Amino acid sequence: MTECRSHSFLKETEFVITQMEKKLSDIDLADIMEHPQDYTEDQVREFFTDEQHRLEYIAVLRAKQAIKRSETPAPDVEKAWEQFCAQNIEEPKTSKRENSAFFRQTFGYALAALSGAAAMLLAVLLLWHPNENNNIENSNLLTVLEYDDTPQNLIMLIDGEKEQTLQPSDSISFYEAGTATTGTTSSVGQSKTKEEPRYRTLKTPRGMDLKIILPDGSEVWLNAESSLEFPTAFTDTRHVELVGEAYFKVARDEQKPFIVTTDKMNVRVLGTEFNFRNYDTENAQVALVNGSVEILKADETSAHIVLQPGEAANLGNDGHISVHPVNTYDVNQWTKGFFYFHDKTLEAALQEIGRWYNVSVLFENRGKLNEKIHFSALRGETLQQTLDKLNLLMDTKIVSFGNKIIVR
Repeated sequence: MTECRSHSFLKETEFVITQMEKKLSDIDLADIMEHPQDYTEDQVREFFTDEQHRLEYIAVLRAKQAIKRSETPAPDVEKAWEQFCAQNIEEPKTSKRENSAFFRQTFGYALAALSGAAAMLLAVLLLWHPNENNNIENSNLLTVLEYDDTPQNLIMLIDGEKEQTLQPSDSISFYEAGTATTGTTSSVGQSKTKEEPRYRTLKTPRGMDLKIILPDGSEVWLNAESSLEFPTAFTDTRHVELVGEAYFKVARDEQKPFIVTTDKMNVRVLGTEFNFRNYDTENAQVALVNGSVEILKADETSAHIVLQPGEAANLGNDGHISVHPVNTYDVNQWTKGFFYFHDKTLEAALQEIGRWYNVSVLFENRGKLNEKIHFSALRGETLQQTLDKLNLLMDTKIVSFGNKIIVR
């Protein structure tokens, strides 16, 4: 058995040396996706250091995901590894470190050959994972997002006090005239009493978003770890309070302005579509898709800025509000089930990813904090699948340990 294994390992070594003779110019995207087993890790890494190659790969990958995600489950790497070990690996007789490297290399080739293009991505990245001797206790680690150990439930508060835990659902309607008949929408309806309006607050946990239909028919998509407070019935104005991020599609009513307030800045509209991002750890931003909105500072009542479609307003650390162009395609991809980062820093992207999967985000390599990336992935995939794609496409080394991810 030992001689057979040594012979097999020698053949694999000769194969790797032969493949290293290939030049980058001989590789094309279709071939590397269809025949990943024909290439070494170094060849794959070199190929994807070219930005155009990465962008082309993203386009192809998203197209394949759109076609196959409803019928083809993603490969379970952990299960495949366990099966491989049970079938092919005996008790090691050499050192632990030597066997660990051998197993990772052998498993990389086997998984790539068995699972096609998706497995190519995962197999290569398995070689990047640190061995078990690495220590995550490092005083140089910079934490940019903390793990939340509280129960992650969808919560509704009544008048800020009475708390109800709700079952996860796609959307909840508070619109009296709109009864839910499809999907997993639940209809709550308006209060029938003549008393002063009561207030509801919906709070989403990490890893969950929610569509809310307000009493006036306005639609709000509430992102993970966010909350929206609103009355059971609107009176002279339509006033809501936001923490976190939400995408608004406001029902037009020229007699009743729609006002969104936060602790940083406010928005006043009649009817429009816009995205409002207001997490505690970030500067507030309003990005306008349709219509127009008035931007007000939190302590002001008169309009500070009026946005036009394709513009965004950002509140800086100095309290100054700046306006800049924004791609309206980018701002609502999260409502469609995607991570989408265009010209974003790795820090901002990993904060978003960490918030969705509820993990701490730590940087050992602080030089990567402000590295700009272009990246897209399905939010329905596992954390490891997302990190694997990010590692390959962005030439990073991000590893996961329990409820932490670390940028090496």
